[in-house]
Amino acid sequence: MPSERCLSVQEMLTGQRLCQSSSHNNAVLAALNQQRSDGILCDITLIAEEQKFHAHKAVLAACSDYFRAMFSLCMVESEADEVNLHGVTSLGLKQALDFAYTGQILLEPGVIQDVLAAGSHLQLLELLSLCSHYLIQHYHLHGELKYAGSICVQW
Repeated sequence: MPSERCLSVQEMLTGQRLCQSSSHNNAVLAALNQQRSDGILCDITLIAEEQKFHAHKAVLAACSDYFRAMFSLCMVESEADEVNLHGVTSLGLKQALDFAYTGQILLEPGVIQDVLAAGSHLQLLELLSLCSHYLIQHYHLHGELKYAGSICVQW
């Protein structure tokens, strides 16, 4: 039996009750991620540095204004099966896609520059927010000056 949480909304007067599954959102996203991993039901292939990544346009558009514009406006890419992305590394794109499908990302000094560049280019605002928090925390732990591409971050 699915776990659910029911909220009474004027239940005494109308008999209506809003019921919400606590697992549905995560289950749907996990199923889409599994489809992506299996390469089934995907409707777009993204290419970065000659490496191909399968994805769902709807998932990408839900996470990113960049993809929403690309796939919903009358752009050439909206009808394409493959889109070559310039300005992102394959590592950055892989990490960005993993985040889009799971809401999680493992950040470390060796990948932060690629993830920041991909998140910025693809307009993944939640990912950029997590990167900012990571950099701030890393600064407080290490207190050193590091460079991330053209961005100078005071640590």
